[in-house]
Amino acid sequence: MKRKLVLVSLATLFLGVCDVVAQDVVARVTGLESNKEYMDLLRSDDKLRQQTDSLMAVVREVRSAMRANVESRDSLVQVRTDSMLLILSDAESAIFAMRSQKIKLIDRINTIEQKFVLEGLGNIGGAQNAQAAGSIFKNEYFTKSIEPDDLKLLIQLQGKEAAVREYATTYVKNYNNIKTLYDKYLQATTEADAEALYAEMATSMDENFVLERQLAKAWSEIYDHKIYVYSYFLEKESREDILEITESMMMEARQQKLLSVDNCASESLADYCLQKPVALNYEMYVAKLLNLTSSIDSLSSASRAVRQIDYRLPMIDIERRSFVDYQPIEFSARSPYNSTNPIPDCVVYEYGVVYRILLGTFKYKQAVSIFRNASPLYVEKLEDGRFSYYAGGLHSKAEAEAALEVMKKKGFRNPQIVEWYDGRKTNLSEVGEGEAITYRLTIKGGELDDTVRDIIATMAADCQISKSGDGVFVLGTFVNRSLADRVAQAIGKCDENLSVEVVEIKPEPKSEEEE
Repeated sequence: MKRKLVLVSLATLFLGVCDVVAQDVVARVTGLESNKEYMDLLRSDDKLRQQTDSLMAVVREVRSAMRANVESRDSLVQVRTDSMLLILSDAESAIFAMRSQKIKLIDRINTIEQKFVLEGLGNIGGAQNAQAAGSIFKNEYFTKSIEPDDLKLLIQLQGKEAAVREYATTYVKNYNNIKTLYDKYLQATTEADAEALYAEMATSMDENFVLERQLAKAWSEIYDHKIYVYSYFLEKESREDILEITESMMMEARQQKLLSVDNCASESLADYCLQKPVALNYEMYVAKLLNLTSSIDSLSSASRAVRQIDYRLPMIDIERRSFVDYQPIEFSARSPYNSTNPIPDCVVYEYGVVYRILLGTFKYKQAVSIFRNASPLYVEKLEDGRFSYYAGGLHSKAEAEAALEVMKKKGFRNPQIVEWYDGRKTNLSEVGEGEAITYRLTIKGGELDDTVRDIIATMAADCQISKSGDGVFVLGTFVNRSLADRVAQAIGKCDENLSVEVVEIKPEPKSEEEE
């Protein structure tokens, strides 16, 4: 029954999807306007894109609603979440089916375009016997037409293509892993389960953060140089007809990116997936001019392979869940605690901030009566065997300061504010502002390139970086150890030549005069 209701809901959401009518389209290659099959394929592709966009909007709305349900914490949360997961599953299955259909459409469109263009190309004079060279980069006619430095760089960049392709495919793999984990994360009922899932997500998110920047840097260099070299070659050969076609393809790639911007988790991935076929088409046309038919086949296969990479990945807005149970301090006529309902152990949350009022630390466990009927109360057994008693679970320092004054008026001799920040405890009444433990990174191994500096600027915007020696940099300070660790890992993944160490900075002990 639940499944049926979910499917009905999903069908309702699809009403606007199915009614989408593709607007008239423009031929991407001049001369194909009269090809009915080609124009129909373009219209089908445009309609399919709009349908996919609508479904992606459904996915985003469902995930947003799931987050809201989780945070509401009422008894119906699990029921609603289960129903939404079914909708999400059906929507994503539909998107996958559309994606498969789109790949087939694009392959057919590209086949028609390539056949039309290639059939209209002749061979360059002197190149009829060049097929034996097998590769554009080894073809004598081509290499002699290019400036030596440009050719050298072109060959070097070609050697980086495999790494760039790996960046792209790994990014997509990590994205799919994050998506799967996030759905489980929203369903987790305990902090321990949620934090384990979040840690796994964070690893993939940080890796993708680095991959995206590596992909952007490497691919832009490859693409810009390839387009420059091939355009230069075609201009020398006076092939304005091919230049016009390739320019049209570049414009189409830019247009596709603009149309997909709302459904692209990574701009860098979109650039690669849309621009790589353009570069390959350049190479195919040059190969045809040089009579390198074997190269055309391999380039065509490479073009089909890159189109299999799905760059239209909806943004996943991951909000870290807090399981902190905030409770104000109350006083009653009778304490809620007794022998059958003892004071519970103090809960330490792995994520989030909570303030409690320390009522005292004792050698032995204390009777409930000494705490003046305050609630909620918590007890913490220290490493030295003593027992600390706390009251409340407060949301902010201001609330804690107000509660502190109340506790003093109630007769508590030395109440103190204690903060737990992502599981780390700090007695704020014993340390001054800025006296808590902080962290910094020591980076060794050479200079920091633009990609590393971009990572630092994004992940650690509030931290300053300074040079402390030859090839040694210091980044800090961090108030959060987990963030310091994540930044250190990201820097290490970005540049394996760098060694990064997290250094703990403890506050200086107060002098007797200060005390």
